[in-house]
Amino acid sequence: MIPIALVFCFVWPVIQHAIMQFQDFLKTSGIVGVWAYTFSERILLPAGLHHFIYLPFIFGPAVCDGGIQAYWLQHLNDFATSAHSLKEMFPEGGFALHGSAKVFGLPGAALAMYMCAKTSKRKKTAALLIPATITAMLCGITEPIEFTFLFIAPLLYVVHAILAATLSATLYFFGLSGNFGGGLIDCFVQNWIPLFPYHAGTYIMQICIGLCFTAIYFFVFRWLILRNDYKTPGRTDDDEEDKLFSKAEYKAKKEMESAGLGNNPQALKAKVFLDCLGGPQNIKEVTNCATRLRVTVADPDKVASSGKFTKAGAFGLVKNGHAVQVIVGLSVPQVRGHFDALLRGEIATSAADQVVNHQEAADKSLAMKLNACVSGKLIDMSEVKDDMFSKKMMGDGVAINPSGDTVVAPADAEVTMVMEESLHAIGLRMNNGVELLIHIGIDTVKLEGEGFSLFTKAGEKVTAGTPLIQFNSSIIKNAGYKDTVIMAITNSAEYPQMKKAADGDVDGGNTPVMMF
Repeated sequence: MIPIALVFCFVWPVIQHAIMQFQDFLKTSGIVGVWAYTFSERILLPAGLHHFIYLPFIFGPAVCDGGIQAYWLQHLNDFATSAHSLKEMFPEGGFALHGSAKVFGLPGAALAMYMCAKTSKRKKTAALLIPATITAMLCGITEPIEFTFLFIAPLLYVVHAILAATLSATLYFFGLSGNFGGGLIDCFVQNWIPLFPYHAGTYIMQICIGLCFTAIYFFVFRWLILRNDYKTPGRTDDDEEDKLFSKAEYKAKKEMESAGLGNNPQALKAKVFLDCLGGPQNIKEVTNCATRLRVTVADPDKVASSGKFTKAGAFGLVKNGHAVQVIVGLSVPQVRGHFDALLRGEIATSAADQVVNHQEAADKSLAMKLNACVSGKLIDMSEVKDDMFSKKMMGDGVAINPSGDTVVAPADAEVTMVMEESLHAIGLRMNNGVELLIHIGIDTVKLEGEGFSLFTKAGEKVTAGTPLIQFNSSIIKNAGYKDTVIMAITNSAEYPQMKKAADGDVDGGNTPVMMF
């Protein structure tokens, strides 16, 4: 530590001097300074260095004691009762216009992404973009949209930074000043409502110019997305999930790119999950079942909120003291492989990502039914004694309290996944694209295959009624576990027309329990 401290004694003064020179350039360069300030604040955000730009201006003392925000609020009554130009009264306020792109620019970019989406995916794309856009406009929280640019196409983010800077400089040129660093809430509360009687013309001008830039954003982004075929939400392959990306995912991608895994979704998930769990030092033990990454952590307080995990692609998070379960889905074996490799400081082999490759396109409009996979008493998914299933984190479906001992294929299907070690779960893909997880018992992964017999393998085509797995309910119950058999449609959101049979006795392979 002492040698590092000694080095910084010589290095940091040079860095600090450069920062101060740049600040002097910004505050003495008028419109050019406002443009450069906004551009620097946006372009440095991914690296977290934007704090060096905006903190001295917004919170002081670069252009005024206490910063722009405090000065503006302290003199709000003076500005609200004077008809003089805002720019003349408070020229420093030009450095607080960087939020204008959040209100006017990003909606245009979001609309461009929506219009570029495939027609079949536009509803889902809108469901992703509308909440993120409203959040950016109202509160100034832009992470989901901006880091999606960075993750998919960094050029879009550079263009966004240029347009944002140009918007701020244009507004400043036409006389706007104030505290517009956030979203619409800041616009209304700190500017428009108190100052509108004397500055209506300025604010109407701001809105007109802002809407012009909304159109500019739309046409520029639309042209770039189509010209370069960027895989923005809604333009991905049909079997690929559309989503917005977080800062954690962007950082994980940059780290994994150095290992040649920057475009590997399972590796990225593993990296983000590891970071959100507190890093390698916080991991004591790792196992997995058919859908969950089961982790024992040293310090539960270091585990991030469930929102961090779901943004990275998890279905949910279950915490019970030091025991943490990340609901990953059927890709958990691949994620686990990369997770273990990261813990060892290694790179997982490509074998970790070997999955069944579906060549045939599914017809989601194909009407079909799924029969009970085992004989017994049918119950609704919400009655399963496990939060992951009862709260439908893995999708909707049904469950059966079994009287039989053999799980059979509920329809013609392809086996996409088998839990080779524990044999307690199997994944199937139906001809209409339905992804079915059959999960035998609760926590039965801990039996490590005892009491289970497998009759199939991953990649095999099976017909309705084909035996898949035989299990021994006595062994399961004697070990203290429930033998409930769950039939979860992991992509149930894609099948809103799905109907479920009423509770009652069912005959394995014969009684319809779900219809599409």
